[in-house]
Amino acid sequence: MTPTAVIARADPSATLHLDGHTALEVSFARAVGSTAGAIAEADRLWPHRVRLIIRARLRRWGRPDLTEYAALLATELVTNALKHGRGDVGVRMYPRADRLRIEVRDGSHECPVPRTAALDDEDGRGLLLVTAIADDWGVSHDGTTTWCTLPLREGTTT
Repeated sequence: MTPTAVIARADPSATLHLDGHTALEVSFARAVGSTAGAIAEADRLWPHRVRLIIRARLRRWGRPDLTEYAALLATELVTNALKHGRGDVGVRMYPRADRLRIEVRDGSHECPVPRTAALDDEDGRGLLLVTAIADDWGVSHDGTTTWCTLPLREGTTT
């Protein structure tokens, strides 16, 4: 049985699923007013929340070496999901062979594409960071999930 904890919010639709040492899953419904291209004020807190949850899970797994990079990657992907996605957002993180995989589902079938931001642009660099930091990244066949991986070094366990 997978324990579930509700994350405090006015809308109790956010859940955190913990599956022993094998996976972390967080999902939440977008707040009223969040649509593709517009993030409601209540949803602006989600990237930070996800970053804290990722850090806590990696500490529990004994993987402080991955904490900063995994938290940054998840933050970028969640922010993109909120900016460009449709519907609920789901985050999943789990070890897979020799990689840590982070997946963010956003309900949109449009594939994200890195772009070149101008020096004075306030955004547009998220996928460039993902490309620079992640070992690999991509999009599911249906376009609804963006994923990235970080290498798991030998000699450490999850």
